[in-house]
Amino acid sequence: MRSKKAASFAGAAVVVSSSASAEPVATTAITHHALTFVVFGLVIFSTLLITWYASRRNRTAGDFYTAGGAISPAKNGLAIAGDYLSAAAFLGASGLIALYGFDGIIYLVGFFAAFIPVLLFIAEPCRNLGRYTIGDVLAMRNSFRSTKAVSAVSSVVVALAYMIPQIVGGAVIVRALVGIDYVVSVIGVGTLMLIYVACGGMRATTWVQVIKAMLLIGASFILVVLAWLPFGFRVPAFMNAVVQSPLVQAHVASMSAAVSLRGDELGWRFLEPGLFLNKPLELLSLGLALVLGTAAMPHILMRFFTVKDARAARHSVMWAMLGIGGCHLLIVVIGFAAAYFVGAPLISSLDKGGNLAAPLLAQALTGGPNSVGGDLMLAFIAAVAFATIVAVVAGLTLAAASSLAHDVYVGALRNGQASERQQVFAARIATLFVGAVAISVSILARGQNVAQLVGVAYAVAASANLPALVLTLYWKRCTTQGVLVGIVGGTLAAISLVVVSPNMTYPAMVRQTALRHIASIDSRLPTIHDSAIRNGLVAERTAALATARSIAPDATSIIGLKAPLVGLRNPGIISIPIGFLLVFLVSLFTRDTTARSRWAELVVRRETGYGAVTALDH
Repeated sequence: MRSKKAASFAGAAVVVSSSASAEPVATTAITHHALTFVVFGLVIFSTLLITWYASRRNRTAGDFYTAGGAISPAKNGLAIAGDYLSAAAFLGASGLIALYGFDGIIYLVGFFAAFIPVLLFIAEPCRNLGRYTIGDVLAMRNSFRSTKAVSAVSSVVVALAYMIPQIVGGAVIVRALVGIDYVVSVIGVGTLMLIYVACGGMRATTWVQVIKAMLLIGASFILVVLAWLPFGFRVPAFMNAVVQSPLVQAHVASMSAAVSLRGDELGWRFLEPGLFLNKPLELLSLGLALVLGTAAMPHILMRFFTVKDARAARHSVMWAMLGIGGCHLLIVVIGFAAAYFVGAPLISSLDKGGNLAAPLLAQALTGGPNSVGGDLMLAFIAAVAFATIVAVVAGLTLAAASSLAHDVYVGALRNGQASERQQVFAARIATLFVGAVAISVSILARGQNVAQLVGVAYAVAASANLPALVLTLYWKRCTTQGVLVGIVGGTLAAISLVVVSPNMTYPAMVRQTALRHIASIDSRLPTIHDSAIRNGLVAERTAALATARSIAPDATSIIGLKAPLVGLRNPGIISIPIGFLLVFLVSLFTRDTTARSRWAELVVRRETGYGAVTALDH
């Protein structure tokens, strides 16, 4: 059932170095560039039009930060889905599934399950107690100025750590698909996010995210329909084809986890766990960071202040889970379809992380490379992915700017005394500052592996923000001192563990791994006669050889280590307990009469929403 165009992809793969560089090869996947610019232009123009319309209605700080609290639950839920369905979900997870099969699905499960604690413990209390930011919730019973300042620093660290990989990823994808220079792409993404936020505020950002979510779900649905069409929409037939695919079997055969398997056994191994996530403790740590980190992500929590009450906040989460869950199911199919119709060699040749699996699948299903239909569909998917990145970055920028302007300037420096005009002006200045920092760092990160920053974002959110938030909300003995030490200590612990973990790049280890891989392939090649498997192994050997030649034997990581000090890529299982323990222990040994006296008021507001509109007037 496979088209000739799709079958030819195996021979079209261009082997690239598997080094830590964030940039792919210079070749592009599209030949009809005019189509790409038109499609990208339509998407960008529509979002800018929305921003212009929304900017006319921004008069107060409440309008800028939370759209006046007038967003409906369904719209807010779709906006949360748009905020959360980042490039990591659409591009990254589909690529992981295309390269590693079942293990890629585990990431999607973690992303979806993350909203369960949000629904049960965070959404309603935050809406009842807060106004714009996490700092508002914490300042409800803790010291106003110090809590505002410390929580703002943590929120900005999380936002920037999550934002920079998004910007870098967007620039890399645009360069790979369209051929636009990396620096120009970074500046383009950054300029768009600044326009959305500085001009349109939360109302424009919300509409951009809603449209992006609808486009993403719609595009995913179209890809699934096209992928299942040759099989008469029979799922078992589709999955059997994946198992029996020579491209899938050759790719699995190149992995050490499947060295003793042959034929369809290789295909079935693709549907089993362990090709990528083969360490149970690592998997548990990753799951903790995803599930608990999401509950304290500033750009997610900020969305609960855009609805009128706690009931609407809870319904927003339900709508978000519906949109996210449905899109995740479609992404699973897209990943397996990319493995079958495109194949891992081509996917990894253009981006070793597999981030181009979905766009290349779109091209394959509508005519293949060098065809108008294929390039048009690829351009559409690429434009949706680009809108995804810009929308997520805009939400993060707004969250970081809100923390700086509302928590630091208005809260810590002005002690809550600032006019509406001053607050809006401060918010826009903070937006420009955050955008300038993000763009500058993203340009400096050219050619670097910044994927570990995503781990930093989730680790800090789960280890610093969440313990302070949960214990402030639900533990009477929690003190301001405990919250401050917990946030600072949790942030430092998370960052420290990440920079000494395998998440960082250790060039000497990469070189040794490549050399061992070459030796393993050399020992296997004489015994393999299947041409597809041999070609796959030869491609793997060429990539490994290029990697080994490009790295000096004594090269070290960015902080001077030759090997990681901690064996976990996702140190949440260590840093999260540290964050909770710091808040707990410091609170036990300190006294805070203010926090204790406000406990009864907090409980009433948390459970009833009484006084939610003026939650800062304490």
